Amino acid sequence: MPGGTATDSPQPPTARSWSPAALTIAGADSSGGAGLAADLRAFAACGVHGAFAVTLVSAQNTVEFRGAQPIDAEFVAAQIDAVLDDMPITASKSGLLLTTESIAVVSSLAARRLPQLVVDPVLVNGAGTPMLSAQAERAVATRLLPQARVVTPNHLEAGRLLGRDLGDDPEAWFDAAHELAAAGPEAVVITGGRLRTGDSVTDVALVDGNVRLLLGPRIATRNVRGSGDTFSAAICAELAKGAGLADAIERAHDLTARAIAASAQRRLGSGQGPVDPIAA
Repeated sequence: MPGGTATDSPQPPTARSWSPAALTIAGADSSGGAGLAADLRAFAACGVHGAFAVTLVSAQNTVEFRGAQPIDAEFVAAQIDAVLDDMPITASKSGLLLTTESIAVVSSLAARRLPQLVVDPVLVNGAGTPMLSAQAERAVATRLLPQARVVTPNHLEAGRLLGRDLGDDPEAWFDAAHELAAAGPEAVVITGGRLRTGDSVTDVALVDGNVRLLLGPRIATRNVRGSGDTFSAAICAELAKGAGLADAIERAHDLTARAIAASAQRRLGSGQGPVDPIAA
């Protein structure tokens, strides 16, 4: 035996702690651009192990959404319980939950055992069309938001949660951020990436009762698929590593901007391609 004798006993490797672990509860995008795929890429980019619970499977690509099949809410709960019963999850996030039953299950688990929940309330699709029933939207607003540490709606979703159109002026979103925080979250970020005017992208962040604007350059690209998922997942990952709320949001904002820039000139499919936090 090279380097030893037949009587040598192999030595067990020294036990080391794994990287921090986070859990995402979201849907599977068959094109790999958004949802779970985007979340897991963002977790990896932040140096965090990603566990997941699937809420739905979809048939879609970079051009069109063809359909989705929700996972039974009890099985969504079973996935979450299986992970939490075994792994040291230090932060969690939710994405598209789709059904009232899944929203109820996740809200209940969040109240009892989901740590540092970041809620990305996926209420509209890329075209701004509602994805949830009116009942499910109300469940997100009344049951899920109170369990969140952070909530990250885009300005269309924030308006739907509050029952009114917020308009296109980010400074007019300040009151909306306070109203959403009154439901329970410690921090609110209303993202403005959907606005197509101006040279910058403006988000409104409320942390510790203080509201401010987060500004970033507007990058000329159609490859923004999964950017909202990336942002919320990066906040979750930074919280999992022990960052404070303000730092987690700042780092996630920076990573998302770099992820968009990294993929800006690429071509994957014939429609809206994904952002790339791994290369950022």
